[in-house]
Amino acid sequence: MGVFRQVKGVASRQGQAKIPEGTCEDQYSRNGFAGDQAMLYRKHSPMAWTRVEGDLKNRAADTNQMDVPDSTDPRALPTKLMHNEDVSIYVSRRSEPMPYYFRNADGDELICVERGSGTIDTDFGPLSFKEGDYVVIPRGITYRLAPVTRDNMFYITQTAGAIGFPERGVLGKFVPFDFAMLETPEPRAEVNEEPGEWEVLVKRAERLSSIFYPFDPMDVVGWQGEIAPFKLSIYDIRSISAERLDIPPSGLATFTAPGCWMCTFTPRPMQSDPDSAFMPPFHRNVDYDEVLFVLGSEGPNPRRHAGMMYFNPQGAHHGPEANPFAQTDRPERIDVYGLNIDTHKPLVISEVYEKYEVGPR
Repeated sequence: MGVFRQVKGVASRQGQAKIPEGTCEDQYSRNGFAGDQAMLYRKHSPMAWTRVEGDLKNRAADTNQMDVPDSTDPRALPTKLMHNEDVSIYVSRRSEPMPYYFRNADGDELICVERGSGTIDTDFGPLSFKEGDYVVIPRGITYRLAPVTRDNMFYITQTAGAIGFPERGVLGKFVPFDFAMLETPEPRAEVNEEPGEWEVLVKRAERLSSIFYPFDPMDVVGWQGEIAPFKLSIYDIRSISAERLDIPPSGLATFTAPGCWMCTFTPRPMQSDPDSAFMPPFHRNVDYDEVLFVLGSEGPNPRRHAGMMYFNPQGAHHGPEANPFAQTDRPERIDVYGLNIDTHKPLVISEVYEKYEVGPR
């Protein structure tokens, strides 16, 4: 909209700092936190409602409690929790290797390893994985997920468009990570020549087909080009921090795809200026639905344990009272790891997610 900035009534000239006594800050913004914004200074919490009728509510579910098919059935696929036209979000608790190779013709995949280790064998070669890894599989690449551990948790984001990286602008080449930290597969020195039959399970338009070969189709011995599967560890991400201001999720973006942003929260120093707000303000993100997976924490805290999945729909307030990382005193550090997915279009919630909700927030 581009309206020049104005200050009216009882307000701070600097957002998220020097909040007038007796008020709470309510951030109204467009395009997530990257567009035009207004800060409203309220006398009462915008979340102090008595009840909500309808489905516009903040939600939380514990994925550790989810009884999903691929935890016991090796042939089962990940379980869809939410979706729209651009993005589908899945959980997988696969405990055994896939007995087939898999090819997703519906979209790119971002596989977030919350816990577990093993190998993802791809057309381009194998990639090992462990806790804290992101693995990006472009659309149509054949792969086989083969964990060596039994207690595993994978969060999978399928995007209709290609997964890429946000523009870095003035941040330079090394924030939030150096591209040299990306790992791509090494091609096989030898291929499996044993006789037999191999299955490639293909998903297209949410329907499954199987293609069978009389040889192991993972027979690529070399590759070159500008596209390949790759992995990145969240422990190699160097998040931005600021002494005097809270960094919004858009400043922590790791990946982008048409219709969504994928941001990584990592431990970092808390802003220390006494004039700064040390928690994000109340906010109604009118252009995005927000999904947060808690991946872990540097310290024990029952409200931020790994496996929790939070959902904040666009248009509904959320903020300190619903923030799983909020605390009454200003800590020295933010100690959480998390994956935050923001989607332009509203997400449809599955019955599986609703079954494991732990109550309204």
